[in-house]
Amino acid sequence: MNVYDFDNTIYRGESTLDYYFFCVKHHPKLIRFVFIILFELVKYKLCLVSEEELMSLCEKYVMAFLKDCPDSEELAEKFWQRNFKKIKGFYGELHKEDDVIISASFGFMLRPVMKRLGVHELVCSEVNLETGEIERLCFRRNKKTLYDELYGKEIDNFYTDSLNDMPLIEAAKCAFIVKGEKIEKWSEG
Repeated sequence: MNVYDFDNTIYRGESTLDYYFFCVKHHPKLIRFVFIILFELVKYKLCLVSEEELMSLCEKYVMAFLKDCPDSEELAEKFWQRNFKKIKGFYGELHKEDDVIISASFGFMLRPVMKRLGVHELVCSEVNLETGEIERLCFRRNKKTLYDELYGKEIDNFYTDSLNDMPLIEAAKCAFIVKGEKIEKWSEG
């Protein structure tokens, strides 16, 4: 079984950030979150935010985002119509029927692209779109915990762009670091 991180691995960029800016075009008052999102994204990429901090931040702002963006699922469909071109070419070459995509991004935003990719297995963060309640946060070491709960299968190959995914890197028979379209086998040295 092959497992792929999504953002900056098979998607060129941060899909949640791109989706946010796409939503701002439809609901301009969402711009009020821009500095918080960018600041927290930098902290996340530098491994400077804990799961507890991220959960607290999500709980604080996701409800406000959903209130200002009541058509978030419809916009996700439109977003992927426009942004599917940002899926990296190597994924189409490596794609297998039993692939699993794992991401910190929310499921409502990712499900449309999973259909387009022909991927049936998705491990991601989940939010109740009616209440704004975070149901599951798929982040850092919790990615492996969720993967194990849902699949419990050994990972043959794991692809990621980030050392935030070290628990999955260590669990895989073989791991690869993706930088752009370049894929290198992971080595601890």
